Amino acid sequence: MKTNHAATWLGGLIFWLLALQALPAETLPKPQQPFAGLGGVSEVDTTPSWPEAVQALKGAPSLIVIVLDDVGFGQLGCYGGPIATPNIDKLGMRGRRYNNFHTTGLGTPTRAALLTGRNHPFVGIASTPEGASGQPAWKGVIPKSTASLAELLKMSGYNTFAVGKWDLTPLDATTAAGPFDQWPLGMGFERYYGFLGRETDQWAPILVEDNHRIDLPVSHGYQLSADLTDRAIGYIRDQKQAHNGRPFFLYLAYGATHVPLHAPKAWVDKHEGKFDQGWDQVRADTFDRQKKLGIIPKDAILAARDPGIKPWAELSTAERKLFVRLQEAFAGYLSYTDDQIGRLLSLLTELRLMDNTLIVLLSDNGASLEGGATGTTHIERLRNGFAMTVEEMLAEHDKISGPETTPLYPLGWAVSGNTPFKGGKGDAHRGGVAVPLILYWPKRIKDDGKVAGQYHHAVDIMPTLLEALGIPMPAKVNGFDQKPLEGVSFTYTFTDKTAATRKSVQYYAILGSRALWSKGWTAVARHRPGTDWKEDPWELYHVEKDFAEANDLAAKEPDKLRELVDLWWSEASRYGVLPQYQRVATTTTTTTQATGVVPRARYEYYPGTTPVPALVAPPLADHSYAILVDARMPKNGAEGLLAAQGGRFGGWALFVKERKLYYVHNLLGIQSFEIVSDQSVPAGALRIRYEFTRSAKDTGTGALFINGRRVGELRGITTAPLGYGQVSSEGVQVGRAWGTSVSHHYQPPFIFGGELRSVTIDSKGEQDQLRQRKGRATGAADRD
Repeated sequence: MKTNHAATWLGGLIFWLLALQALPAETLPKPQQPFAGLGGVSEVDTTPSWPEAVQALKGAPSLIVIVLDDVGFGQLGCYGGPIATPNIDKLGMRGRRYNNFHTTGLGTPTRAALLTGRNHPFVGIASTPEGASGQPAWKGVIPKSTASLAELLKMSGYNTFAVGKWDLTPLDATTAAGPFDQWPLGMGFERYYGFLGRETDQWAPILVEDNHRIDLPVSHGYQLSADLTDRAIGYIRDQKQAHNGRPFFLYLAYGATHVPLHAPKAWVDKHEGKFDQGWDQVRADTFDRQKKLGIIPKDAILAARDPGIKPWAELSTAERKLFVRLQEAFAGYLSYTDDQIGRLLSLLTELRLMDNTLIVLLSDNGASLEGGATGTTHIERLRNGFAMTVEEMLAEHDKISGPETTPLYPLGWAVSGNTPFKGGKGDAHRGGVAVPLILYWPKRIKDDGKVAGQYHHAVDIMPTLLEALGIPMPAKVNGFDQKPLEGVSFTYTFTDKTAATRKSVQYYAILGSRALWSKGWTAVARHRPGTDWKEDPWELYHVEKDFAEANDLAAKEPDKLRELVDLWWSEASRYGVLPQYQRVATTTTTTTQATGVVPRARYEYYPGTTPVPALVAPPLADHSYAILVDARMPKNGAEGLLAAQGGRFGGWALFVKERKLYYVHNLLGIQSFEIVSDQSVPAGALRIRYEFTRSAKDTGTGALFINGRRVGELRGITTAPLGYGQVSSEGVQVGRAWGTSVSHHYQPPFIFGGELRSVTIDSKGEQDQLRQRKGRATGAADRD
C-alpha cells in the first residue's frame, strides 16, 4: 500500500494549526525576526542576516545604585557628619545632594520600593522577611505584576549586576531548592554576589554567587566590603572588555553600617579621641556644620533629645570609655567602606566612564536604635535577652570591631547620627525615614554641589531613573500585566533645585509607626501595643517651616491633624496597608503558603549538600528533640563534623575527634556545654544519637548514644530562646563545617572522613525518646 506523503503532511499541518489556534495568545511562541538576507543553493549565492540584538538608546549612561545600610542623615561628611567620607563627599560636592529625601524607615521595604517603584505594602513587603504573614501587605513575596528596575533595564539592552545585601527573598526560599524567582537572578539581574539575609558577619560572611551558596573566602585581611567592591569591579571589567557596546546597571548594596560593626582595627584606631566629647556635643557640632553647608535651613531648630538617652555628662567613666569605642568602630566601618567606594570610582575614571555614568547613593533608613541604652559587643546576646553589663563589654574593649565580637553602638549615638531629627530606624519620625541621597551625573547635573529641597521618597527612584534613561514603563513584562508605578519622577530637580515639589502625598507604615506627609505637613504616630489603633496619639509638624519636627502642633491645629490622619487611613486602604501589625519576626510557618515548605516532625539531611537556613531548619528552641546519625567508621578511624547548626556566636555541633564522639552546645559565646563519649567510636556501622530532654524553660539534659548504648550525659544545658543562626544563618550543616565553627575543637571545613549516610532531626523528640527508653529497658539496640 502506497503512502500519500503529501496528504499526510497536509493533515499534520492542519492539526497543528488548529491546535495553535486553541492555545491562549500568551502561550504562542514569539515570532522570530524575518530573514533579511538571501538564501540560495550554496554559500556562493547567499548573503547572511543576523537577528538584531536588543540595544539601549544611543549614548545611554551606565547606572550605579549604591545602598548604604543604617547610615543616618547626619553621619556623612558632606551632610555635616563627624566622619571623614572623602569619596562619597566628592560625589556629593560635584553632583546633587538632597536634604528632603525619605525611605520607608526599614531596610527591606526600602529596597522593595526602590527596585519596584511601588510602595512597600503594595508589593507585599511591609516588613523584613522575618515578619511575613498571610496578609496582602505582609506576604514577603514581590508579585510578577511589579517587575523590578533590573528586569526593565535588562529588557532595554543593559547588562545587570547585583552585589551585596539582597534582603528580599522569603526566608524559607533561601535554601538550595529555592524557589529562585525572588533571588536576584529571578528579578532581572544577570549576575549576583553577596548575602541574601539582612546581616552577616563581615569577617566570615555567608555568601551566595548567582543561585548557589559558596565557601567562605579565605585571604589575609579579608573583609566583606572590600570583597564586594572587588566583585563589582570584576563585573564591570568583564563587561567592558567584551566590547558589547551595552551600558550596565550595578546595584551595589553594602552591609555597612548595619550591625555587626566590623572594620579593620587600623581604620577604627584612626578615630580614637574624635568622639570623647560625647553624643550631645557631637550632635550640636553636626547641627552647626549642617547649617554652614546648607544641608538644613538656617532657621532650623534642633529636635529635643529622645527620651531614654542619658545626657553625656551623667554617664560614668566606664560607660563613656565603652560608648566611645563602639562609636569609633562605627566610624571606622563607614570610612573604610567609603574607601572601597573610592576604589570603584577610580575604576570608572580609569575606564573613562565617569562622565556618562549616573551614580545614585543613599541609605536605606536612619541610624539604628537596636543597640538600646548601652549598646552591645554581642548583638545575638542582646536579642536573646542575655544583657551584658558595661564592665563585661568593657573587658572586650580591644576586640570591638574584630572577629570575636558583633558590636553595635548605644541609641545615643544613633540619634546623634540622625541629626537634626529625633527617632531612628523603624520609626516614622524623620530620624528613621530622612536619609542622605546623592545623584552624580555630569551630563545632566551641571551645577556641582547644590542642595535640592524637594520632598521625595524611595518609591520615586525607579520612575526617576526610567525617565532619565529614556525607558518607558511597559504594560506587560514576561507576559504579566504590570501595575502602575506609584512613585513620582524627580528628574526636574536635575536642572532646578528650587522648583516646587511635584509630589503631593506620601504615607508611612512600619512596625506600628505611621506617618502621612502632604504639602509641607506631617502627622506621625507610634502605636502602643495592646491598644486600639484608632486611639493612637498623633503628632503634627509643619515641616516646610519646622525642618526637624521640633514643634508639635497637634493641640494647636486639630483640623489639620484630623485631615492628615483621615488621609493616612485613606492611603492605607488604597495601597493595601491594612490590616496593620506590630511585629518584626515570626515563625517560618507564616510563609509556607508562598514557598511550599511544609513543617514536619522529622527532617532528613545528607552529606555533600549546602547548609539549610535556620528558619527552614527544625525548630529546636525550648523543647525536646533528637538527632540521629547513620554512618560507617573505617577500621583506621576518622574525624570530622557529623552535623551542626550556627557558628562562632552560638549553635550546636556533633562531631568525632580523636576517636571520641563530641556534642558541643555553644550558648551565644557565653558558655560552652560539652559532652564527650566515655568510649571510642567503633569501626563499622554506626547509629549515633543525641537526645535533648527539656526540663525547664530553655534548659534540659543532653545525652549521647552509640549503637544504642549511652556514652555520655550532661544536665543543665541552657539554650538560646530564639535558637541559632536566625539572621546570619550558618544553617544546618552535614558532613562538613561552613562559615565559622561552633567549637574551638575544630576548624572548617572539618570534613568527616568516614561514610556518612544521613542525619535525621526529630524536632518533637518525645516519641522517639520514649521508644529509645523502651528499647534500652529490653536490651534492644536503637533501631529508629
